[in-house]
Amino acid sequence: MRPRFTRDDLFELMAIAVLTPIAWLLPPAAWQPVGHAISVAIARLWPAVTRARVATLAAALRGHTIDLPLADLRVAILDGYMEERLAILRAHRPGGWRPRLRLVGREHLEAALAGGTGGVLWTAPFSHADLVIKMALAESGFALDHLSASTRGFSPNACFQRHPSRFGMRVLSPLRTRVEDRHLRARISMASDGSLAYARQIDRRLRANGLVSIRAGQHGQRTVEARFLAGTIRLATGAPSLALASGAPLLPVFSVRTGPGVYDVVVEPPLRDDAPPEHAAGDRHRLVDALTRSYARLLERYVLRRPQDWSGWYTMRLGAKPAAAPLAASRAARKAV
Repeated sequence: MRPRFTRDDLFELMAIAVLTPIAWLLPPAAWQPVGHAISVAIARLWPAVTRARVATLAAALRGHTIDLPLADLRVAILDGYMEERLAILRAHRPGGWRPRLRLVGREHLEAALAGGTGGVLWTAPFSHADLVIKMALAESGFALDHLSASTRGFSPNACFQRHPSRFGMRVLSPLRTRVEDRHLRARISMASDGSLAYARQIDRRLRANGLVSIRAGQHGQRTVEARFLAGTIRLATGAPSLALASGAPLLPVFSVRTGPGVYDVVVEPPLRDDAPPEHAAGDRHRLVDALTRSYARLLERYVLRRPQDWSGWYTMRLGAKPAAAPLAASRAARKAV
């Protein structure tokens, strides 16, 4: 059984208590300097963790060039976590959070629906993307079903795997899912017992010529390790597997922040497989793996464009292990972040 209440819940409640007045009372234009000041304080209060994080970023980016110094990138990643929390909390206020959104690649969604097979949207884990993508599609008139893990928590921080408590599931998780669900036709949740009933729900939705979104991540029934920057990332293969099984196009979707409170939601052309339909199981796995690696290459281009907005830096697998922070400092960082 899940624990009733954990220390993570306590730290989330403390963060909510501090950030809610900022989110509700200050205009969104003031969030960046306030959030940045908090991020800088975190980086300075736990210098050992900051050094370890910068070492991780250096190892991950070896051989690649970005516009930010690594120490600044470390703080900018924290900025993104902070502002995403503020946006979620603001969305609960009357009037909500109103970013300016532009949908790019609408023609790929329309082509998927014109084909009668629906579409599988593989969304990338960038700052604000979970909410912004749903908002942009709803504003553009597209009904969307979203597949999510049963353990979805409130925190957008992807540095650590979360194992929500019963309190977290009942009280904290809805703080995030309620504001997202306003922009969805339905949310489909994966069962915590490993049941595949959700796959039948998705199949029915696609057969009805619908759109289903799945967040790219490393948790799923089957995963593939793909080359990424100077290391690798692990991606669950649920999205390409469903697309191949249903005949629906697999559409990568990215959220690109172009300014304060301004986002482009970019729908890329479908990832393709050129093999005949009569595959053996082994060939099917090979195709799924190839689509997953193609997605990782596309994701890499977006990450290099906006490295501060990607939430997967600290879950990469690196060839050269970066210097690790002391255990006590890591726990302190978990609390602070």
